[in-house]
Amino acid sequence: MTIFRLLIWLLLVGAVLPARAESVRICVQNIDYYPHYDFSDLPGRGYAADLFALFTAKTGVKIILLSLPVKRLQDNPDCQLVYPDNPQWHSAKGEPQPLYFSQSFTGIIGSTVVRRGEGDTELSAIRSIAIPRGFTPDHLLAVQQNYSFNLVEVSDATAALQMLLKKRVDAADVEWHVARHLLNKLGQPDAVEIGRWLPLASVGFHLSSRDHGDLLRRFDLFLLQYQSEIALLKTRYQLQTVEQLKINIAEPSAPAH
Repeated sequence: MTIFRLLIWLLLVGAVLPARAESVRICVQNIDYYPHYDFSDLPGRGYAADLFALFTAKTGVKIILLSLPVKRLQDNPDCQLVYPDNPQWHSAKGEPQPLYFSQSFTGIIGSTVVRRGEGDTELSAIRSIAIPRGFTPDHLLAVQQNYSFNLVEVSDATAALQMLLKKRVDAADVEWHVARHLLNKLGQPDAVEIGRWLPLASVGFHLSSRDHGDLLRRFDLFLLQYQSEIALLKTRYQLQTVEQLKINIAEPSAPAH
């Protein structure tokens, strides 16, 4: 379906939806994942917080944010919508009933970063990768059995980057935009780069709901109607796609036997 046809469909659907809600409750992760979002302290900051504010400004619908631990987001009666979410995260869980998802708000780059100048290191040469606690690196787990690297769990993304810079691990699994932000805070903005032979995942961030598909359609319509304003938000927070980074990412080479 083309964007034009999707917009027409959403407009027609919107015409028969129930009266617009005056407010909507969105449950968000209570963590700092800046610049994508930081809801550790409400009303939050970052791209998602500004996007929700833009939604309210354009639609008049007040957003009530509930900041919760990740494990308490799903199946919570207080949550009309959940952010962020992605269909892939539920595909192997045998969900008791289907989840509905909005269009993608933005995408993240789950990168395996190495020290500057080591971007051509192959996965077969990697022995240890630091991973922040609470994040499941599916792109690493998918290939781990074929290689000899160990996953070293650390407290957070800052600790993972510090382990890498101190040469205590060979690589770190940190979302690229988050890594850039943290490295700027550490005063080492160019200290790492994405390993072009190492696993990388590009994942969309969506809203999800079990019972409020009508609210998700309103957000979809908002995303289509205000593409220019949303693009400006992404520019403000320097959010890019893999294609925009203009780096050549290769598939990990087969391990030697």
